Amino acid sequence: MTHDLMMKQKITSVEAAWLAYRQQLFSFIRSKVETTEDAEDILNDVFVKLTKAINEHFIPDNISSWLYRVTKNSIVDYYRAKRQFEPLPEALSAIPETENTLKQLSNCMLPMIQALPERYRHPLILSEIEGKKYNAVAADLGLSVPAVKSRILRGRKKLQQRLLSCCTLYRNNAGETVDYEQKNNGFCDK
Repeated sequence: MTHDLMMKQKITSVEAAWLAYRQQLFSFIRSKVETTEDAEDILNDVFVKLTKAINEHFIPDNISSWLYRVTKNSIVDYYRAKRQFEPLPEALSAIPETENTLKQLSNCMLPMIQALPERYRHPLILSEIEGKKYNAVAADLGLSVPAVKSRILRGRKKLQQRLLSCCTLYRNNAGETVDYEQKNNGFCDK
């Protein structure tokens, strides 16, 4: 395969990624800035940076992570340009990267796990937090392996429902959580 053909394929995949992520990025930006017009300007800035990267033959391997990182940086740049002596909004002053986002969510999830009914909580803690295999969890709890699998699956579903009632998760096309925003609906404190 020639270099030109490979570049054309990469450019096509980048264009497809832009079309797939454009609305998600806009929603993410809109949640961080006051006006729709500002969000559109920032989104256009991200597109210009993507176009420039393509023209310089730089095509990131993980386009979704790259797009979110560039978007976050563009939001920070927007606030820096907008203010003379105004501090960045607290939510943006320390923008979490994917790893920090997952750590923050993990810290929030332990109380949610502990709030689950005992029949789901204990198997979930043993398997997901302590890292035990299903057989070991079954032996510890005096249950069959299928019963353990069923309780863990139901516990995960209950945990997911609780998490989604508390937070809006932003994911890339690979399904990885790249950011989140806590909802102010009172569910998170229960």
